[in-house]
Amino acid sequence: MQLHEVLRRAFAGTAAVVHGVAPEQLGMPTPCTDWDVRALTNHLLQVAAALSLAGRRLPVPAELWGRDLMTADGPGDGFDDDRRAALEAWSQPSAWDGTIAMGGMAMPARMTVSMLISDLAIHGWDLAQATGQPYAVDPAVADVTREFVAGSAARGREMGIFAAAQPVTDGADAFGEALALSGRARP
Repeated sequence: MQLHEVLRRAFAGTAAVVHGVAPEQLGMPTPCTDWDVRALTNHLLQVAAALSLAGRRLPVPAELWGRDLMTADGPGDGFDDDRRAALEAWSQPSAWDGTIAMGGMAMPARMTVSMLISDLAIHGWDLAQATGQPYAVDPAVADVTREFVAGSAARGREMGIFAAAQPVTDGADAFGEALALSGRARP
């Protein structure tokens, strides 16, 4: 399956959760101990914005990750606008060539998208857990996420992005393995 289709599926699953966040939930805790629901939702808005910028070959500035992209109307409109722009940009075959400027560092385009698909999937799960929403991960999204997390878990722990790996339960699917490698355990 082409990575563009995997990206579309990752966006679809996470968009449902983002749209399901109620205003009264914004202060609730999440599995990301440093972020409440508002901060986590804002991070997902940042991921969508990064994918939109990167797909159009615009630099993704390091400052993006510190911006508050939430509006009084909630996260939905901004997320959807960036999702549409990202999917349109990444539908162009030339978008997959070369590197992307991510916070002053050049990353191969496919690696950038795989990283951000993983961010959408894992943080979509985090947000669903925090807000009591269902969250089903598409098998292709789960495979990309597991592959990315498996290849970056040690570095992610060094950077403080991932917690200590959790045991992988017997019969875990690809997404369960990715969650465990990232320091999360399914309830």
